[in-house]
Amino acid sequence: MQSAWINRERNIIMPERITIFRSPESKATYEAAYQTMLEGWPVPYEELYIPTRFGGTHVIASGVQDAPALVLFHSAGSGAAQWFRNVGPFSQHYRTYSVDVIGEVNKSVTTRGFKRRHDCVDWVADLFDGLEIEKADIVGNSYGGFLAFNTALYLHERVKKVVLIGPAATFIQMWAFYVHIAFPYKIGYALHSNRIILSGFNWIWQGFPRDEIFKKYTEEGKINGFPCNQLPPPVFSDAELRQVHTPMLLMIGDHEVIYNPQRAIQRATRLVSGLKAEIVPNANHNAQVTAPEFVNEKILEFLANEPQKG
Repeated sequence: MQSAWINRERNIIMPERITIFRSPESKATYEAAYQTMLEGWPVPYEELYIPTRFGGTHVIASGVQDAPALVLFHSAGSGAAQWFRNVGPFSQHYRTYSVDVIGEVNKSVTTRGFKRRHDCVDWVADLFDGLEIEKADIVGNSYGGFLAFNTALYLHERVKKVVLIGPAATFIQMWAFYVHIAFPYKIGYALHSNRIILSGFNWIWQGFPRDEIFKKYTEEGKINGFPCNQLPPPVFSDAELRQVHTPMLLMIGDHEVIYNPQRAIQRATRLVSGLKAEIVPNANHNAQVTAPEFVNEKILEFLANEPQKG
């Protein structure tokens, strides 16, 4: 499949780049796995680099140029190719931007990581400006779900609707994530132990089958690089949750393990005005990968419906 490479990185005044990968060889190994994912991308695409205050943000753009904008934020420790099972249906209706979140292990060029919530807001504003997006729908998984909610809270004038898929923290704390993934990941990375690094990610996957190409792509990212962002996803206060009036869909897999799905849904629906919630059957933390047909249908239906007034 052909792609048009539009390199906007030359327009960035670049301070020193932050090292995400262990070595140039590690970076090359990861990018080869990323390229293999792109070779199976289900629709024509362009790769863009958008200048921001935090570095050059890599974006995979698909769909008709003048269609409504749909922005996708992936989970932590991953990249935009995570949306390979969703971008086909989405791009039939939207100009779909699968974004490599800055500071993560992906193809973006990071010069400054996130340290506070408003860093994320500044980055999204720069990203939207660079893509010439006035307003967009946003879909986010895990850390990307936190980013999507944070944008709806602090940059609501540029957001139409938001879909959260297993958002990291946001509504309730995720202690199991820190015990099973965050701490072992740091230890394994320091010890150069692939077994320890991958143990937590195998735990969160909950035994669901993985396409070998996607498995290699995700594992090469975990083994060869380490995110530089210093902002753990927060649990938003009651007052903050009540401030959000953006139409919102919360989707959590029935095999979610970072927190109790029902408790998260209970607090979210109680405090966020008009939020709708769905338990995704036969799905894990990355429900858009393990139950793509269900997730794609629900998201497109939600985005297409006019918001209720009241």
